[in-house]
Amino acid sequence: NITMNRKKIIKIVLISLLSIALLGTGCTGVERNPIGFAGINCEDGLLYMGTTDGRVVSVNPASRMGGEPFLAFDQEWEYKPNIPSKGFSCSSGPAPVSIYGTPAVSDGVVCTSIYNGKIYMLNPATRESGLPFPQLKDGEWSYPRSEDLLAPFVGSPVIVGESVYACCSDGKVYALDKRYGDELWISEELDNKLWIAPVIKDGALYISTFSGKIIGLSIDDGTELPWSYEADAGFISSPALYQDVIYVGSFDRSLYAIRIGDTSPLWQFPAENWFWSKPVIDNGVLYTGCLDGYIYALNAMTGEEVWSFNTGDPVVAPPLLVGDVLVVANEAGDVYILNQLNGSARRIKNWTEPSNENKTTTGALVRSALCEYQNKVYVRSQDDVVHAIDILTERVIWKLPL
Repeated sequence: NITMNRKKIIKIVLISLLSIALLGTGCTGVERNPIGFAGINCEDGLLYMGTTDGRVVSVNPASRMGGEPFLAFDQEWEYKPNIPSKGFSCSSGPAPVSIYGTPAVSDGVVCTSIYNGKIYMLNPATRESGLPFPQLKDGEWSYPRSEDLLAPFVGSPVIVGESVYACCSDGKVYALDKRYGDELWISEELDNKLWIAPVIKDGALYISTFSGKIIGLSIDDGTELPWSYEADAGFISSPALYQDVIYVGSFDRSLYAIRIGDTSPLWQFPAENWFWSKPVIDNGVLYTGCLDGYIYALNAMTGEEVWSFNTGDPVVAPPLLVGDVLVVANEAGDVYILNQLNGSARRIKNWTEPSNENKTTTGALVRSALCEYQNKVYVRSQDDVVHAIDILTERVIWKLPL
């Protein structure tokens, strides 16, 4: 079948290009750090994130006004997994660590998965105390427990109830006990790579695959549910779920809405490039960023465009809803505050050079998820600097090198 063979070749080429972009390391004689783009998660006023050099860090923004160094305040800490070099690195020392997924935070614990092939559960108080990892009595663990490594984890882990779910590059979904890290179940191989975060609702877990499938699994045992969906082109973004409709970006430069149980799309919205980031939905309107540089607001049920805004550079980070505004960062590092109703936008000026219109908000690339707490939005740029933006005054109020 010529069409099927062509589809497989295109898929292999795309995955190869994505692999090169994600890893960004090589044995060139020059030491190169792994380049991750983990986003920020907020809980109880603390910020948890991964860094480009493979650390998991906690930042306390409460009293910070700029100038205070990282680790200057209580509840701030950093932890870097120690991965022995086993083919992942060119050197004989510890392997470089890459973190692409945003940490999951639940009930006072922080879960992160790393490209090296391991999942970690961290206790913030224990990490602040500096005790050796893992402190099992404090709910800390790693999976696998041995020095063995799985295939890379790229998507963010998800915590629901007392379970952790993570998609792996071996094509399987892993379900682990949140408290002890015990293996609850491992799915069958569903695709040759799973680089997304699953979405979970009503006892079902849904994934999207590079081969163009949407597959539902039982969260009880990981068995496949009766309904699945297969498209002509592969899916690139993590799925979003709203009113029993799954929204996902495709390699054919379109965003799809697929109602669970249906065999054809509810609608398809084409653009000029990939919809890489996961869309967000609020009050029947879907907001999504695209690598063509635009933010699109679409009617979630019909796919009709409500408005669009050109940020001027690819949008990799998902948009963030804060009250009645939408906060968006493009890859160049500009941050915009958009009116949800009509898409009118204001650009946040650079903190150190506010009069320089050629200087982006952060002055560095932004590829990872933003977070909000008490009308402050926090952005980690790829130079590992956290930028705090006051939504009410629409300005950067401090930045913190990590």
